[in-house]
Amino acid sequence: MDENEKFNLEQQTNNEGELKKEATEAFKETKEQMKNINFKEEAQKGKGLLGKLFGRPVETIKEIVEDQKNQFYKTALIIIVVWVVLILLNRIIDFIIYDYYKFNVLATIKSMLSPVLEILVMAIIIHVLNKDNKQALTKSITTVAIAKIPLVISTVLGYLTYISSNVRYITNPIASLLSVISTVLMFFVVKEMFKEQENEKALKTFIKVEVIYYVVVFAFSFLGISL
Repeated sequence: MDENEKFNLEQQTNNEGELKKEATEAFKETKEQMKNINFKEEAQKGKGLLGKLFGRPVETIKEIVEDQKNQFYKTALIIIVVWVVLILLNRIIDFIIYDYYKFNVLATIKSMLSPVLEILVMAIIIHVLNKDNKQALTKSITTVAIAKIPLVISTVLGYLTYISSNVRYITNPIASLLSVISTVLMFFVVKEMFKEQENEKALKTFIKVEVIYYVVVFAFSFLGISL
């Protein structure tokens, strides 16, 4: 093994060790934050955030990225929890309403893991690639989770189909629009996290992040997990 190979191997080992350390710190912080969540306070904060996000999305994403205290991390955790609960309730209601539907515990667990992994995978990709503007992993999780708010809203709209299947003619186009909005928000998350001033460079970085993300999505599909 020549010197370059040794250097690359050591660098890779150091990066992996650093990522594990950061992941451990993020896990510890998550536990602490979950213990001290004031749901009433966070609900008010989330309501205000939602208004700002749809009113002035670019400025809001920038504000979250530049927030040194990462004060929206609890809000991000609640977004993830709400998304998971919505998916669980959806499967339970399907089991109750539809005679043909069989409740599968493993499939349900995989479905509940899906939003968690969707946010976590994207956050880790951004965190690892963003070497020049290194921030805490929790910051990446916060910004990605907030960019996924439109998808959570889309999940809520899906419940309207239990009232009438014809509602799909309204909810499906709205869900598609919300998916586009989430993608656009993710672009601005990448732009602000990587501090790219030019839209062209930001777009290239965003495409790179998305390509890696969908490679991971493809890998998870073999485990029966859809992101």
